Formats: sequence, C-alpha cells, structure tokens
Amino acid sequence: MRVLLPLTALAALTACTGKDAVDSTPPDVAWYGEVEDTVIEKCATCHQPGGLGPGDWSTYETAAAGAEAIKVYVENGAMPLAAADPECRSYHGAERMHLTDEETQRIIDWADAGAPAGNPAHSNAPEIPYLHLDDTDTTLEMPLEHTLEVDEGDNEYFCMILDNPFTETRYVTGIDVEVGNREVVHHMLLAVDMNGNAGVGYGTDGTQTAFRCQDPILESDWLLLHAWTPGMEPVEFPDGVGLQVNPGDQLVLQMHYYADHDLPAQTDHSAYKLRTTDHVNTVAEMAAVGPDDFRIPAGADSYSDSESLENDFGRMTLYGAFPHMHLLGSYFSSSIRKMGGSEECLVRGEYDFDHQMTYMFDVPVQFNRRDRLVVECTWNNAADAPNQYNDPPQDIVWGEGSNAEMCYMLFYYSMGQ
Repeated sequence: MRVLLPLTALAALTACTGKDAVDSTPPDVAWYGEVEDTVIEKCATCHQPGGLGPGDWSTYETAAAGAEAIKVYVENGAMPLAAADPECRSYHGAERMHLTDEETQRIIDWADAGAPAGNPAHSNAPEIPYLHLDDTDTTLEMPLEHTLEVDEGDNEYFCMILDNPFTETRYVTGIDVEVGNREVVHHMLLAVDMNGNAGVGYGTDGTQTAFRCQDPILESDWLLLHAWTPGMEPVEFPDGVGLQVNPGDQLVLQMHYYADHDLPAQTDHSAYKLRTTDHVNTVAEMAAVGPDDFRIPAGADSYSDSESLENDFGRMTLYGAFPHMHLLGSYFSSSIRKMGGSEECLVRGEYDFDHQMTYMFDVPVQFNRRDRLVVECTWNNAADAPNQYNDPPQDIVWGEGSNAEMCYMLFYYSMGQ
C-alpha cells in the first residue's frame, strides 16, 4: 500500500522552506536550473492555483514551502499519479506523466538540502502546461443547475437533453469539459440518440428533457461521443479527423454523481466545450470493449478478467483508448493479437481512479481484419487495498455504481483508413 502524506501537511510544512539559500548552491540540488524544470512540467500542471491537485508548486516560494510533502509523494511513488506506460505506446502528454529515477532523486536531494533556491538567473523552466483547449467554439451546458438525489448506494445517474446549436453538419476535433462540482461528479457522457427519443430505454415516453438513467448505463441507440472521468485532460484528434454531429441530432448528457446520501444535497452545473470544423477527411466514432460477467473474489489482491473482439468489420484505425474501472481497479492493458500470432501493445499501466485518461496515440494504429483486440483489467479487492470500501471485503461483480466494478476500454476509431 502506498503511503500518502495527508493533504493538510502541505500547509503545516511552511516552516521548511530554505528560502534563504545562497546563490552558490550547487546547481544539481538547486531549484533554479534543474528542479524547477521538472516540477513545472510534471507537477505544477495539477498543483497550481485552480488546478486539479492540492497545493501550489508553480513557484519557488510555494514549492519550497511544501518541499517535504513533495519529497514524500515522489519518494513513495504516489506522484505523479498512475498513467499508461509510454514504453507500450507513445501518446500525447506522456512526457508529463512520469518521473525518471534521476528526476525523482533530484527532487529528494533538493528537499533534503533544505529546498535551496540557487540563482534565479539560471531559471529556464518551461511555461506551466495549460490543460484546457483555448480555441473551442461551442458550449453545451446543462440547462439548469441540478440538485443531487443520490440513492442509498450514494449514486445518481441523471440525463439531460442539450440544445443542439448546429444549423449544418459539424465535426468535433477537440473536446474539453467544465466540471461544475468535482467533489461529486464520477463521470460525464456525451452522446447522440440516433432515434431522437432519449429516455425511452428508461421508461419515459421520449419527450422529457431530463430523466434518471441508471439501468441500462446507455441506451442501445446512443452513439457515444465522449466520456469524462476524474483527472481527464482534453481530447484532440489528428488533423483531418473528427466526430460528426448533424443539425437536429439529439444530444444527451449523462451525469453520474457519487456523494454521501446522509449529507446535505449538493448541486452541479457542468458543461462540454467543443472545437468544431465544417470539414474533415475522416469521421471517427467511439466504441467500448470489455467483460461484464466477472466476479472479483473477496480478499483477492490481484484478480484479472479479459475480453477480446475479432475484427470482422474490415480495416480500422485506432486513435486513442480510455481505460475505465472503478475504485478497486489496479492495472489495465490492451493489445492487438495479430492473425499471424504476434501481439502489438496498445496501452497498459497502473490504474488510479482519480487520474483516468483518454490516451491519444502519437501515431494512429491499424487494426486489420481477422486481428483480435484484447482488453484486460486487474483489481485489488484485499482488505488493505488503497480504495477498499467494504469491511470485510465482499465479492464484487459488474455494476454501474462506484461501489461496484467495471472493465471497459473505450476506443476512438475510424473505418477503412
């Protein structure tokens, strides 16, 4: 089990700054020149004012104040958060997701030395990576602020029909989200209802603009455009590739909330932000692959299940993959098993519920007829699992709530490319 320093320790460590370091500090343990570069590129993306993570590590003063906390996080492997292994396949942003052994040791040495500043003239740090799209042209927002009504399992699935602003066919080339209440939003799904009667699968007459939508998780005629989960960054497609949205398409937003039902009701008002264009060369779609008939034994610290899909459709191109499990997920992997017997790694890595990503491949991958797509998930259901929510552990099966489990790999793909 990884040991995490309590977040409150960030504030308690302000006395351990070492701010009075002199300029003669050897540059290999100074902030300016070496440590700053690593922290800005690989930590401050989240740990900055308004960022996803706690604390502010974007300046020398603030990082030095939390130097001991930073050391504990990186020394225990708790930071950076788990992400896909780029040695399997390179993907957009991979360079920010992992610390090398040398970078880790440099941060530890810096903290042990008292977090010296060094000479500001040696600073050559990059700008803090900006993790939102600044060129979106369309906002799809919840029509009204929603007040949560979670069930006894602390879950609520709530769907809304969004206004479709398009008067001509548009192609989505970039997707971002504005999460209203990050404390309670477990996931967001954006889809097109192909028959224009969203809600029928949940017992409505198809005319309601808002309805509960827990079972099934999706209606069978929904064409999924995007799925957001905690920690996810924007999605950008390669040049000339996009998701098609037509005028008149019924756009559906599904919100999955997870909150303590014994506490006062919370509210949320979230939105999607899209970058669109009027023409692409290739239309992409989204599809999910994964098992749903597993049973994770109580107490098992490493239990795996898998699903595979043979390509009977023709040549396909894969642009990215989004692994999704719930709180007990610990590892994911996916590969293409070639007809000739060889295997090509698509994505693999340790899983963190709070850092789920859509990994957009640097180079799209060909998935040919008769090849087989394999998806495997591993869970930790031991008593001392980091996110264990049952005491004692219980057998866990597939389920939509955060206190059940899933195993899906959602792929962006196109046909015939």
